[in-house]
Amino acid sequence: MASSITETISVTQPEPTVHVKLQLNQNVNVKPVPPPGVPVGRMRKIKLDPSRALEPARKKIATIEAQRVMSVFEETIRRTEIITLLPHIISNLDRFRVSLGSELIDLLQHHQVIQNSYNEIRSELDKYLEKQTPSQSARSKSFLSGKSSRKSSTPGGQVEDNEEEEDEISQPPSRRSSASSRRSAEEADAMLEEIIRNLSLVAQQLSFSCKNILRAFQVNPAASNTVIAEYRVRNEECKHMVITMQELRDILMGKLLTTPEEEKERMAYLAEISQRERYNAGIIEKLEAELKSGMEDRDEEIRKKNEVIRRLQADLHQIEKFSEEHIRRVKAEAEKQETADVKNSEGKRQKLQQEINQLRTSFQTMTTEHRESEQELRKKKFKVETEVENWIQKYDQDMGERQDEYEEIDEIYTEEKKQLHELEERFKTLETEYKQIQEERRLARERREKAEQEMARMIRAATTVQAFWRSYKVRKALKAKKKKGGGKKGKGKGKKGKK
Repeated sequence: MASSITETISVTQPEPTVHVKLQLNQNVNVKPVPPPGVPVGRMRKIKLDPSRALEPARKKIATIEAQRVMSVFEETIRRTEIITLLPHIISNLDRFRVSLGSELIDLLQHHQVIQNSYNEIRSELDKYLEKQTPSQSARSKSFLSGKSSRKSSTPGGQVEDNEEEEDEISQPPSRRSSASSRRSAEEADAMLEEIIRNLSLVAQQLSFSCKNILRAFQVNPAASNTVIAEYRVRNEECKHMVITMQELRDILMGKLLTTPEEEKERMAYLAEISQRERYNAGIIEKLEAELKSGMEDRDEEIRKKNEVIRRLQADLHQIEKFSEEHIRRVKAEAEKQETADVKNSEGKRQKLQQEINQLRTSFQTMTTEHRESEQELRKKKFKVETEVENWIQKYDQDMGERQDEYEEIDEIYTEEKKQLHELEERFKTLETEYKQIQEERRLARERREKAEQEMARMIRAATTVQAFWRSYKVRKALKAKKKKGGGKKGKGKGKKGKK
């Protein structure tokens, strides 16, 4: 299993950009060589956060000088944006006439005139350079770059020219032609110098015009915003220049926000990253060596397998020859077998044809019988369908009568049910009264029975008391008689008393 490590660190100039990409094979036993000054098996840890190592700690500029620098740079970017849009504004003056104002329109028209003059002088210079010979063109280019050996004319230049003309007359024709060529070259240089002088003057006027236009835009923020809003019409070179300046502004902002301590820490971080890169480069070299040896082993293995494949192909060729001979014999046997099968199939086909004829005859006979039976069954079916239809009609008629009867009975039932409901309501009231009367009667009957039982118990008690009292009186009387009388008289009285 292999893992890929890619780490990209982008820093502002003049710091470098470090790209590290490692392909590590985790199955290979590699003994990496640590960087100088670091013990084996131990690496220093980076103290900074890798995602924020190159970002400044502060977000705002603290010093006035730095703020002034940033304001100047931003003003430069704004002026560059306006300058790059001047060709578009000049070509569309009618469109911007209201938003820019009369002063800016006059400056832009004057700038257009100066620019046209500059373009004319520049085109004249280009045409002049195109007409020159290669040697003159090289001389003109060296003159334009400041490398020409001719010096500017002095107050005695006219005298020197006159002396040169006299020398040319007194000299032989060959030397006279070289002097004339030198004179023509000097005249060409003088003309070129005049064109360049005019071009530089017009360029200076163009520069002054741009400054005046920028001053006018500075006092008119609305016009400046209107112009900057047309950023889409810039050409690619101007867009690239503006984007580059904005990137430089971001770089400058990072520089101004970075303190010397942060710069030192960042440089230490980059040194640590570089050290790690060298350490990883050692690992990469070892892994590449192992990869090379592995590829050699793979090539050797492929060579062996190719040899095996070659032998197998030779065997396959022999097998193909043998199989062709075998196929030829099998085809011959198959043709013989096919001839025999065709003869057998002819006899079987005749037998089957006879059976088919017999079956066709029986089929026709059975078809005739089945058609007759079908006619009879159709008649039965028609009869049954007619009866079923009659029964259905009769059923519908009976069901209609039953439905009418049911509806009448249902009306009577509904009326009687209504009456029953009324009677049940009345019965519930009477039943409540009846239960109340029955309960009162039951209580009265229980009171009466209880009173009767009480009276019977009192009568029984009174009778018992009276009996005991009478017996007591009798016994007392008998005792008294026994004490007073005696003999028969006493007995007779006693019996009489008993009776």
